[in-house]
Amino acid sequence: MGLTEALLWWEVWQLRILVLCSLFLQCFLFFAGALRKRQIPAWSRFLIWLAYLGSDALAIYALATLFNRQKKQECVSTPGRSMSLQVLWAPILLVHLGGQSAITAYNIEDNELWRRYVLTAGSQVTVAIYVFCTSWSEDKRILRVGILLFFFGIFKCIMKPMDLKNVSINSLVDHSLAEDKSSEIKSLNQYIQVATEDFQNNSQQPSTSCEDKPIEFDGLYGLFVDLAPLYSHRLTCLKNLVQSGERAHFVIRSCLSLTFNRLYTKEVPWRWNTSLSGFLKSLNLSNYLRALASGSLFLAIIYFYKSTKETSYNNIDVKITYALLLCAVVLEFFIANVIFAVNFYQDDVRCIGRLYEWFHRQPWPDQVAQYNLLGYLARNKRHRKLRKLASLLACKDYIDQLWCMKPPNTSRDITKLVHDYVAKGWAEHHIKDVETYRAFNDNRGQFTLEREGCVTKKNLRKSLRKPFDESVLLWHLATDFCFHLTDPAPSTHQVARNSKEMSNYMAYLLFVNPEMLMTGASRLVFRNAYFELKNMPLDEGERMRRDTKKTTLEDEKDLAMKIALKVQSMEGGGLVQDAWVLTEDLMDLGKEDEEKMWRVIQGVWVEMLCFSASRCRGYLHAKSLGKGGEYLSYVWLLLLCMGMETLAEKMQRTELQEELDEGGSIVGKKSHSADNV
Repeated sequence: MGLTEALLWWEVWQLRILVLCSLFLQCFLFFAGALRKRQIPAWSRFLIWLAYLGSDALAIYALATLFNRQKKQECVSTPGRSMSLQVLWAPILLVHLGGQSAITAYNIEDNELWRRYVLTAGSQVTVAIYVFCTSWSEDKRILRVGILLFFFGIFKCIMKPMDLKNVSINSLVDHSLAEDKSSEIKSLNQYIQVATEDFQNNSQQPSTSCEDKPIEFDGLYGLFVDLAPLYSHRLTCLKNLVQSGERAHFVIRSCLSLTFNRLYTKEVPWRWNTSLSGFLKSLNLSNYLRALASGSLFLAIIYFYKSTKETSYNNIDVKITYALLLCAVVLEFFIANVIFAVNFYQDDVRCIGRLYEWFHRQPWPDQVAQYNLLGYLARNKRHRKLRKLASLLACKDYIDQLWCMKPPNTSRDITKLVHDYVAKGWAEHHIKDVETYRAFNDNRGQFTLEREGCVTKKNLRKSLRKPFDESVLLWHLATDFCFHLTDPAPSTHQVARNSKEMSNYMAYLLFVNPEMLMTGASRLVFRNAYFELKNMPLDEGERMRRDTKKTTLEDEKDLAMKIALKVQSMEGGGLVQDAWVLTEDLMDLGKEDEEKMWRVIQGVWVEMLCFSASRCRGYLHAKSLGKGGEYLSYVWLLLLCMGMETLAEKMQRTELQEELDEGGSIVGKKSHSADNV
């Protein structure tokens, strides 16, 4: 085929290829959108991101191609009738511009760009209407089909920016502020008194089954824009979750999944309504319009079928049009109508509902990412050539964040530890009033040291008074030293493993996602400690490169032993030196009681995890959901659902204190911070 024939072929097939590629991207996004809730490789997310961006660009390009053909009055395939058939693709391309319900936004910033989508939708609707109006007169039998498709296409284009606007930051704030503020509990002091009295009177009350009494999450969406929920709502959540760690784990996973649906999809909350009135109440104006638009799509297919029987069109264009229409019906009907049918006809379509729920509404994956400083050092020593190549390609930092991460572990055990820690704070009356409530929220290890009788250990207390990112790294190294230089007894093996997993996760946050660890935290602390370890004359490089059969954990153990021997003979300060001093204090505890040593390490990590989670903005938690989610969001939401202090309350303690002072309850008391524990 010569160049001229290739150009002629492209002129004939260009629009067809563009339309079919646009259809392929829509089908891909429909299925791939649900995969974002799972732990998928980075390259898979990259492909979904490309498809999300490319779907709009391809649909706009196809509309522009159709516009140019119509403007030039070119009919490069079958004259007349083929062109009148191809103009039906204009409203279908508007449907593609409306996107898929499973992925309205890829990043949370996309929700703030709703004005841009209004402009895009307006311009493309104008182009599509122009193309159709200047061509339908050639074949008036296609007019009814085109009008019905335009009704559906324009609806989809209008709904996309509206859906984005409804979950923008300002809209979420306005919606939360518009909620009913009538509550019997008006102050923090009253809330704590009611909660503590309830625990004193009902400490042995059996927990409720997860399926029997679901928690309404609508009132907690404001947490993701840093708005504190009503005290009455907090008390309800606390009573439902405090008795059962399994229930708490289930509820938090479901809440994160629902939040993802609201922020990044068009999907509505899943509710089983067994009555007609309940079904009708679940519908709103947009749902009625969506159902009406879907009905117009069915009518368009019927009219198109009659038109193709009475008139001969290009066979290829007919097949493509059928493919476009049928795929649009399948995707839209499945999304817009199956959920309502399942809500109402629960017994008849339970199988369809379960399939839809499994695919699109799975609970959030409960996995904890892992990163380790000693493992990072060991791998760099073993793969120096690859590191140099990555540096030349200017992708070393990116590879560091992906390649050196350990496989994620499940979070159920750690979630239970966090749940038990907060539950003990309420049930064992460590929280008695506003002052002890705030002190409990400020703990980052002090509670464990006091409970285990370790307040006399100066180095332990000193390590918790440092900047938080330094404290995390000190305890990370100390945990590794204790793990590798001692052999945990069977009775402490699970505690040691939990401690190491939490330690590795906090190191992961420090290096990969420091803005979520704590405001002001920097990965430079991690890098400085790495260079300090790297510059130690350990003479490990050649041996590690030769021994390729060793596991990373074995490499970590060898490095820990070498570093321990070296650091004992070193003089001066440094992060590694401070970490070893901390390790010696912990090992002194282990000589007396090994279980106590690991209880202290585990307890400190639980408190650090809670301390970090409660000081991360809700916006960052919402943003992380679009990238696969962070386990820190689990902890954050669990803390708030169990009645802990919100970030907004921490930042506005002065105003809250003035309110309490006016009530005459705790005049003269000061907030208890981590620095004066």
